[in-house]
Parts: sequence; structure tokens; C-alpha cells
Amino acid sequence: MRLRKRIGDTRQLAFQLQWVCCRRNSRKRDLEIIHERPSQRLHYRVKAPMRVTMGEQSFDAVDWGLGGCRIAGVSRVLPEKGSHHTLLCTLPFQGFNITLQAEAEVVRLDHERGEAAFKFTELGERESALMQHFVEDLVRGKMTDVADTIVRIDTPVTPVPIKPDPNPSDAMPVRRWPVKQIIMTLFYFALGALVFGYVGIYVFATLFRLEVTSAVVTSERQAITAPANGQLLSAQHGVGDAVVAGQVLLVMEDGRHEEALRRAQTALASTRAELAETDALLAEENRKAKGYALVARNNVRQAGSQVEGLELARENALLKVDRMRSLAKKGLALADDVEAAELELKSVISDLERKQIHIQELEELIAGGDSVRLFTGNAFAGRLAEMRARVARLKSQEAFQASMVENLMDKEATLSVAAPFAGLIREKDILVGAAARQGDPLLVLEKSGSEQASAFLTQDEVLHVRLGTTANIFIPSENRWVRGIVDHIDRTDGFVDEVSETFRFRSPDARSAKVTLIPDGEAFPVSGTPITVYFERHRNNLVFRTAQQLVSGL
Repeated sequence: MRLRKRIGDTRQLAFQLQWVCCRRNSRKRDLEIIHERPSQRLHYRVKAPMRVTMGEQSFDAVDWGLGGCRIAGVSRVLPEKGSHHTLLCTLPFQGFNITLQAEAEVVRLDHERGEAAFKFTELGERESALMQHFVEDLVRGKMTDVADTIVRIDTPVTPVPIKPDPNPSDAMPVRRWPVKQIIMTLFYFALGALVFGYVGIYVFATLFRLEVTSAVVTSERQAITAPANGQLLSAQHGVGDAVVAGQVLLVMEDGRHEEALRRAQTALASTRAELAETDALLAEENRKAKGYALVARNNVRQAGSQVEGLELARENALLKVDRMRSLAKKGLALADDVEAAELELKSVISDLERKQIHIQELEELIAGGDSVRLFTGNAFAGRLAEMRARVARLKSQEAFQASMVENLMDKEATLSVAAPFAGLIREKDILVGAAARQGDPLLVLEKSGSEQASAFLTQDEVLHVRLGTTANIFIPSENRWVRGIVDHIDRTDGFVDEVSETFRFRSPDARSAKVTLIPDGEAFPVSGTPITVYFERHRNNLVFRTAQQLVSGL
């Protein structure tokens, strides 16, 4: 605004000087007055040195001003008219190079001279003030040092309000409401009420409430173990999934089925091997039986010939006995000779009877057919009937074992693990494809609806808690309150060593007592949620307890 006003004043002064000169000259001689069209430029144009950088090229400015600049020496293709560019204008001043940035638009091109004229479209306040300072000092012929120039331009100016004060001091009334005093009084009153209320609540909570932060929601959990050795084939559920009672949790390879199948196949192979061996022994016994029958018949024939010889010997013995008796009667033989002849006769008769009995036995054995066995004198040789019975038993055993193997092969070799109750899966200890041994943990299942709160107290704090009393429970993670009922108190829970299952001493300040609470109305959150329990404090005052005993005694 100041620059435009100065330019306007300059134009008006030039016009007046021109008019005065024309009047003076007209008095001397008649001259023709020529009215020139006023200049359209709003700013001075100076030809002071300035270097203009456009992109990667630098040019010398022919002339420049606050409105724009004109550059020359463009050797490459001239920019298009109307295009916008970012120019870096460098002014050499007393050994310093002052660079200003401006956004410009191409307004005129001279292809013959290689010149391009730019109009500044965006020039910062600081750049504009600095360039105006340079132009004015060049026009007036006065220049200051660069330090003073930069300091003067960059010095901040405190803004002066141009709007009138809506509540001037001279128009302020003599008497007014003590607003500040009222506000401070209300502030201190509210602050006092807040402080006293906080102190009162704190005293009430200290005397009649017991806050326990070492509490957590727990529930009944059961580890699902592998019923047999095998590989885990599939797992239908993941951690956090809800399941119902009887729902299949895992499918794994039945190691017992594979083991039973291997045992059955082994037993079948053993039975078949034994049967083959017994068949070979049976064939051998059949061959032996034929030999035994041939030997038996030969023995019968030999015994028959021996019987004939014994019969002849018996007849000779009878004749000898008769001759000895006749000689004894004549006195030609002794009585001992007669007795010897009779004894020999009895011996021959006995041998004959034994042979006849033996022939009868052999004939009965031969008449027995396949059951013929050879009597060696001490025992019967031949086990044909026994071998046949053994072969029959092995064949039936083979058929049974073969059917068992077939049934085991047709049976599905998988084992399904079902949920024993409805709940949530909390842990998963094995991955699909991994091998598990019988008894290894697979899952940890948490029973639904069994949530309860477990609070851990010191030995002094647990004396202020009673069974059946209600307690307020705050759940920080959900920012809500629930109510619970004290269901169980165990002062020695922390005294039991989990490893040795024996009692051990704990310090008085250790939280070795455990109080269990059940929900009263609204259910507890999932297990593992940290909670804060506020019990009703029942103090064990000696005077109060003594008075209570006296009153109850009356």
C-alpha cells in the first residue's frame, strides 16, 4: 500500500511538472502538447545486478522489480507462455549474496533475443519487503549496510489493536459485583467439600472395609491326556473355543490297535509255522504207522512159529516127565530128576501161554487200523492219533486268528478324544502330526460355569472375614462391579508345600490364607482375570467380644 501510494504521488508530481513546463514554454512560443499514455506498471524497474536460477539453469536479469523480472541469455528452449516456475533470485550486496524465492508466471517471450519476462505470482512478505527496500534505496541513491538492512527487515513488530476496548476504564462503573471474590469462594467451598468427602470415604473404607488386590478369578480345569500311544491326526478346536460335553476334541492314531494287530499277525504266523511243522510230523507218523503195521504182522508170524516150537517143547517136556516118572517107579531115576522134568514142563507151558497172549495182542493192534502202534517192550511207539489231534487244533486256531486279523484290519485305526464336560479350551500342548505317548497332556479344558474368585490374605486380614458375608468385587479390565459371597476360608492353604505335600512355616505378612467367593447374581468373568475384592471388615475387638459374651451369657 505504501509503495503504491508513493508511485501514485510520483506520477502526480511528474504530471504537474510537465504541465508547469508546458505553460512556461507556451508563453515563449506556441508548442504542440503531446499527451502520452500513463505507464501500467505499479512498481519501479531497476537494472541492478540480479542472478535468477530456474531449475538447473542460471540467468542474468535484464531488469527486475516487485512485480517481476526479465531474463536474457536463454540458450535452450524457452519456457512456454503462461507456465509457472519457481525462481531463486540472488542479489549481490556488499559482498553478500541474498537469495529470495518466488513463484512466477511467464507473461512474455522474445525468441530472437532469447528473453523471457516473468510476473511474480507468489512473493513472501519478507521477500517483498526486502526487495522494496533495495528498490527504494536504489531510486533515492541511498544504501545502508547489509547488516542494518537485514536486522531492520527481520525485527518483529508488536501488533497494535485497531478495535476499540469494549469495556474502557473510563466507562467502568464506580461500584460492581465482586465476581472474583465470589468465584474464589465457590472454588474453595467445592475444594473443601471434595477434600472432606474424600477423607470421609477413606476413613469409612479403612474402618469398615478390607481391600484385597491379590485376587483372581479361577475355575475348575482338567488336563486331557492321550489314552494311548499314537500320532495326533487332527484337532477340530483351538485355544479359546467353547465345546460341549461329548464333543470330539482330537482325533489321534490308536497305538493299541496297531499293537493288537501286530500281536495277532505274529500269533497267526506262529500258528501257521507250527501247523506246517505238525503236518510234516503227521506225514512222518503215517509212514511210521505203516512200518509199525508191517512189523506187527511180522511179529505175529514170528510169534506163531515160536508158539509151534513151544508146543513141540511142551510135548517133549510131557514125554520127559512121563519117562522120568516111570524110571522113578522102577528106581532108575531119582526124585530130583522127576522134579526137574516137571519144572521144565511148567516153564515151557508158561512160555507158550505168554506167546499166545502176545499173538492175541498183536492181532488186536493190527485189527485197530490207523491206531496201530508198536510195543517195544517198555512202551508203545507211534503218535499218529496225537499228531492228528494236534493238527486239527492248530487248524482251528489258525482260522480263528486269521478272522481276528481280518477284523482288526477292517476296524478303523483312529481314536477320538471327547470332552468330558462343557467348557473352554485354555491350553493346547501338542501340534497336529506330533507323536504322543499314553498319559501325555494334550489339552487343558476349563469347565463352564465353575468360575469363582480366589483372594489371598495375610493371617491378620483373614481374621476380619466371615463365612456367608457379601463382598464387592471390582474388575479393572472391564471397569465394572459384581457381588460375591464368601464360600470358603482356608488359613493354611499357603502352608502346604506343593512338592512334598507337607506343612511348612510362613511369615505373618505372607498371603498364605485363601478365601473363595462364589458369584451373587451376575457371573464372574473368565478365569485369570485380576480383580480387587472389598470385604466387610469384622473387627475382633477384645472389649466388644467380652461384652458380647456377657450379653449372650445373660
